[in-house]
Amino acid sequence: MHFLIFTLVIAICFGLNEGIKCNIDTRNIPECQGSSLLNTLEIQNKLSPGSILKVNCSSNKHEDDGLHEIKVNDKYQIFIRERGPGNRIVWRCTFRYGDKVEHSQIIWHAYRGAATTRTGQKRSWIARFDGIYLEKNNEIQGLKHRWIVTKK
Repeated sequence: MHFLIFTLVIAICFGLNEGIKCNIDTRNIPECQGSSLLNTLEIQNKLSPGSILKVNCSSNKHEDDGLHEIKVNDKYQIFIRERGPGNRIVWRCTFRYGDKVEHSQIIWHAYRGAATTRTGQKRSWIARFDGIYLEKNNEIQGLKHRWIVTKK
């Protein structure tokens, strides 16, 4: 009987606690506001040592994530909530690196929402010396974009 009362008191305390809004699940995807999972757009820097990857991402819904400088072997994540039918979200990212920022590439559909709402989706773009690779829900998709080299 005491165990039942103890369990009810703990359940009530946790039910009233609104301090934690998101948790990270086993795939490093946040679970927010109870049961809905957000989607993840991830950028990884796998360039040569000392190379800083500069990335700027924005959406068709006028969301601009600003410029981020990602060190080698680091990653940056944007968490995305799909908006449902008729309100598809698309994120575009500009990648740049090099001493004079001479290597660049624009990925027009870095993350593209589906016609129906999805949750738990992950798009990882991995910058390497020869180009930019994609992993879709942790499945390797391969080289998708080669660097555009500008002579300065």
